[in-house]
Amino acid sequence: MNYGEYQITLLIAKRRHEGSTLHFDIDRYAGVAFFIGNEGKIATCRHIIEMVQEGEVLLGKNLISGDIDVIYNIKSHPKYDFAIGNFIKHQSYKCFELNDTEYLPGHDVRAFGFNNIGQKNKVVNINARMLKGYVVSNSETSNHPLAHTTTELSFPSLKGFSGSPLVSEQTGKLAGMLFSNHESSIEVHSFTDVEDNGDKFAESIYRIVELGLAHSAKDLIKFIREIEEC
Repeated sequence: MNYGEYQITLLIAKRRHEGSTLHFDIDRYAGVAFFIGNEGKIATCRHIIEMVQEGEVLLGKNLISGDIDVIYNIKSHPKYDFAIGNFIKHQSYKCFELNDTEYLPGHDVRAFGFNNIGQKNKVVNINARMLKGYVVSNSETSNHPLAHTTTELSFPSLKGFSGSPLVSEQTGKLAGMLFSNHESSIEVHSFTDVEDNGDKFAESIYRIVELGLAHSAKDLIKFIREIEEC
C-alpha cells in the first residue's frame, strides 16, 4: 500500500501580504488527513482544525508530488473530535472504503503518520513512522468526552499521528482513525502477608500502559452523515 495515495499531511501557515499578493509562510506541522470521497474530500480530527489561530490557514501537502494548497470547505462535528474538508492538489488519489465492520480485540492493525522534529531554516521537518499493534478493546460507550464509542489500541497515538487512518493488517481496509491516548494501569505483582498479631500487609505493583484511542469506522460513517445533515 502506498500511503501517499490515501493520505496527506496537514500544516499550519501564517498569512502574509506583499502588496496585492497573499503568501503563506508554513509555521508548523499539525497532523494527518485521509481521503474519503470525491473532489478531494478528506477526514481528520476537529482538534487539528481548532489549532489554527487568527491570521493562519490550514494547508495540505500531497505526499507524492509535494504540492501544497489550502484545505477548504472545512466542517467540524459539533460534539466529537472529527472534521471533514477538501484538498484539490491531488491529481489522483485513493479512498478508504467506509464500512461498519467491527474489528474485535486481538485484530492486527497499523497506522502511518508523522512526528514533528522541528523547524530549520524556516523549513518544517517531519519524520514518517509506521505503528503496528492490535485492537485491545471496543466499548459501545466512551469515557472520552470527544468520542461516541472507543477503540483502544496496543500502541499509543504519538504526537503528530492525530487523524491517521487505522488500517486492518488482514484486509487493508479502514478500521478507524487515531485521535487521542488513554493511560491504563495493569497489576504486575501483588503480595499479601499476615503478621503474628493478625495485622494484614498487602503490596501491589502496577505498570502504566499508554493506549491509543481511535474512532471506529462505524463511528466515522455516523460523524460524516451528521455533519452533512447540519
